[in-house]
Amino acid sequence: MAFQIRRDTPLPRELGRVIQEQLVGALAELSAHGDTLRTGVYSARKRGKRLRAILRLMRPALGKERHAEANALIRDAGRALGEARDAEVRVETLDGLLAELPAVPEALQSLRARLVAARDQPEIPPEHAAAEARRLYAQALDRCGSWTGESVTLDALILGFRRVLSEGRREGQAAVLSGDPERLHEWRKLVKHHTHHLRLFRLAWPDLMALRQEEAEALGTALGDHHDLHMLQGQLNEEERELLDPLIAARAARLEAKARQLGARIFADPRGAARQVQAWWTGWPGPKPPKAEG
Repeated sequence: MAFQIRRDTPLPRELGRVIQEQLVGALAELSAHGDTLRTGVYSARKRGKRLRAILRLMRPALGKERHAEANALIRDAGRALGEARDAEVRVETLDGLLAELPAVPEALQSLRARLVAARDQPEIPPEHAAAEARRLYAQALDRCGSWTGESVTLDALILGFRRVLSEGRREGQAAVLSGDPERLHEWRKLVKHHTHHLRLFRLAWPDLMALRQEEAEALGTALGDHHDLHMLQGQLNEEERELLDPLIAARAARLEAKARQLGARIFADPRGAARQVQAWWTGWPGPKPPKAEG
C-alpha cells in the first residue's frame, strides 16, 4: 500500500501497519543477490529513512527512551548500507560535473576510474552489509508491536509534526547563514522527515498536501545534491581539487540559493502549518453538538 495513513482506521493500527510494511519490504529487498542487491540496498535505505521519520513523528507518544531505542535500530541498519550507496553517488556526482566540461582532463579520468573501482570492489562486500542490516531490521520487526500503543494519538502526532518543523526552521536559518556543508546536511535530515510526514498525512487534503510535499521534496533534493558535492570533494587530491573546485563551488552556490528560497516558505510558520494539518485531518470545526434539552 501507499506510504500514508488512512483516516477511517485507528492511528495506532495504521502506523503499526505502515511500519511493518516498510520493515518487511526492506528485509525482502536485502535478500536479493548480484545486481539486484544493489537496487535492494538503495530501496532498503529509503525505507529506513521513512521509518526514522515515522519514529520522529511518534516521539512525543513514545517518550525519549523508547524513541532512542527504536531509532538506533533503524539508524544502524542504514549505516550498515551507507558506504555502498555513497560510493555509487560519488560516481554519479562526478559524472554530473564532468558533463559541464568540453573535455575531460586525464587526471579526472583517473579519478573516475578510482571511484568506479571503489564502487565495484568495496571493502565490505554488499552481501555482508545487507546481512547486518537484515539482522537489525528483523530485530525492529520483532519489537515494533510495542511502539504503537494507545499513547499514539492525533494530538501527539501533530506535536511531533510541529516540532520537526520548528527544529527545521531553526536549523535551516543557521545552516544557510553559515554555509557549512555539515549543518546543511543536518537540516536536510529534518527536511526529509517533514517530507515523509506530509506523505503520511496526505489524505487530510490530497491536493493541498501534494503542493507542500512537492516543495519539500525539491528542497530535500537540493540539499542532497549539495551533500553529494561535499562527499565527492572529500575524495579529491590537490590536483583534482584544483580542477573541480570552481565547478563544485558554483553548483553549491546555486543549490544553497534554491534551498534558502524554498526553506523560507516551507518553514515559515511551524505552529500554523501543524494546526492546519490537524484541522484538515479532523474536518474542523465539524458539526455543532446538539443543544441540551430543557
